[in-house]
This record gives sequence, C-alpha cells and structure tokens, in this order.
Amino acid sequence: MNTDEYLMKKCIQLAQKGKGYVSPNPLVGCVILKDGKIIGKGYHKLFGKEHAEINAGLDAKKHGYELKDSIVYVNLEPCSHTGKTFPCSEFLIKEKVSRVVIGMKDPYERVNGRGIFNLKKAGIEVKCGVLEYECKKLNRFFIKYVTKHLPYVSLKIAQSIDGKIALEDYTSKWITGEKSRKYVHKLRSEYDVVMIGKNTAQIDNPSLTVREVRGRSPYRIVIDRDSSLPENLKLFSDSHRSKTFSISGISKRAVTNIYSKNIIKVREKDQKIVLKDILKKFYSMNISSVLVEGGANLFSQFIKTGLFDDIYYFIAPKIIGKGISSFENFKINSIRDSKQIEFVNQKILEKDLLIYCRNVHGNN
Repeated sequence: MNTDEYLMKKCIQLAQKGKGYVSPNPLVGCVILKDGKIIGKGYHKLFGKEHAEINAGLDAKKHGYELKDSIVYVNLEPCSHTGKTFPCSEFLIKEKVSRVVIGMKDPYERVNGRGIFNLKKAGIEVKCGVLEYECKKLNRFFIKYVTKHLPYVSLKIAQSIDGKIALEDYTSKWITGEKSRKYVHKLRSEYDVVMIGKNTAQIDNPSLTVREVRGRSPYRIVIDRDSSLPENLKLFSDSHRSKTFSISGISKRAVTNIYSKNIIKVREKDQKIVLKDILKKFYSMNISSVLVEGGANLFSQFIKTGLFDDIYYFIAPKIIGKGISSFENFKINSIRDSKQIEFVNQKILEKDLLIYCRNVHGNN
C-alpha cells in the first residue's frame, strides 16, 4: 500500500464517524499532509454543518499550520456549489494547496467533475480514483440517492437454519442470539429509516430503537394501509425522539389525533400499497436509506418487485420445521423465475451466521 492509498484509507475511517448523522449528504473524511507530516484531520459530522475539508483545514490551523503547499486527501470530490456550506473546492483554491488526492468523483449532478475542474483550472495537481471501490462502497446510500432518486434498501432477516422467521403462531423471540441483535442495533444506527409491516408491529410490538450500541435511532415506519393499529404500541407510545409514520392508503376509519398527524398517504394497487411510491416518497423526504425488518409479507413484496439492494441474513443454528418462511408470500412457477442474489461475505456472531448478499439487479 503506497502513501496515497494509506492516507485514503485514513479518510475512509474518518468518514465512517459520520454514519447516521449526515444523511442525505455523503460520508466524507479528509487528511492534510505537509512536509511528510499529517497536519490536519476532519470529517463531515452533521448534515448542514462544515464539510470534511473545512474541518480538516480548521484542525490544521488550530495547531498552527498553514495549508499553503499542502496535499489534501479526501474520499469524495470536493464540492463546487454553494448549499448549506461554502464550496470546498473554492476553500482549497483560496488556501493555495498544491495537490488534492480524491477517492471518487462525486456523482451528484451539481458537482460531478466540476470540483475537479475548478481545482485543475487553479493550477492544483489532482489525482482521482484512489481506493475507488472502497470509497463507492462507503457511500452506496448517497450514490443511489443522487443517481436514482430512490433510497438504498436493505432487508434484515433473522431466521432459523431451515428458513423460518417465526413459529406457526408467529412467535419469533428470540430466534437469533444476543450478538446478532447487537449487530442489528448497529445497523439501525446507520440507516435513516427502519420499516416493518402491520403484522410485525402488532404481533412483536417492537421498539425499533438503538439501545445495544451508541448511535442515533432512525425514523420508524410501519405500513398500515387501513390505519387500524392500536395506539398503545411501543412505536406510538414511547417517548423516544424518533418520529413514527404510518403509511396509509384509503383510511377505513377515523383515526386518532396522534395517529393522523403521522400518516403518509400513497397509491394502492390490488389492495396493496405500491412499494416504489413509498420509496419515492422517502426520497422527497430526504431519506436515503431504509432497513426493512419484517415481516414475511413485506419481505415477499420487496423480493417480487426487486426493489432492494442487499440482504443481511442472520441465521441461527436452530430447526423450527413448520413455521413462517422469510418469503412466505412470494411464489414462482419455474426455477428460471427465481430471484438471483450474490453472496458477498459471511461472519460468525457467537452461534449465529451472518450472510451478506447483494441484489444482482440492484440500484433500481
């Protein structure tokens, strides 16, 4: 690993500190090098606040260093437009840095090469594409959000080794172990939204908050097309800061005040809410990532439509036999119609096995 790659890896590590706090902005870290010494480090900490390059520059100046003739490392192309903050490319030009090393070009249409162009025009040496695969993986939520105008969707499935997510009576606590549940809480902290179906809300009565690890809790979404869930569910009655929405089609009854304030109405087809409409609605709400946690009906709809990007399978070494399958309501007539996924990696979590898969036809 050469110096450029080593310091880009440092940028990625810094950028990860912003997970859960900068959405729908990208995760960005920055390292500044001068005379062979790191003089400044920073990352994008909070949506609407200073970007990584600014924070790294302020860090350097705080320690008595000037940025003139320094080398700036950043995992994403410096922005070139004025939004909530000053353009980072203009900041680097003003500070007279000599070289900028970039992990990947910014796919956002208001940047998309303009930051690089401005830097080169100002006489600054630019190198782009260092650890590009790793940088794109880091910002997969952001990339889909700005290129497809849809949030990134992950399915989280906890099941027995024979593919059951619950007993026949829908009992499901706890199929997987404590370490798996802690991992799920970490996942939740990184997503904007955690979403479940009506049956899961009613039967499991989950909190869907982050408790086992440090981090912010996501918005909690429950699909309830007729607005009939009881108010005493944890989703509605707890005092946690995250807001809860109910997605409703045609309301079949007068809903209570607390419930009606949180309804998002979307289109229905064949008495089912149209998933793509939900995802488009999320995009309009600046939601860039969704973690789907159940149940079988919702999992089946995402598989049928292909509107998911990856799956986290938490598999317990238990055999349940008759029970509820992960994709209970998905049916094909031929093996040729099966949905193709790609195994990416696996991890042992105490007794459980976590298998991470990607949708071969993702980024819908």
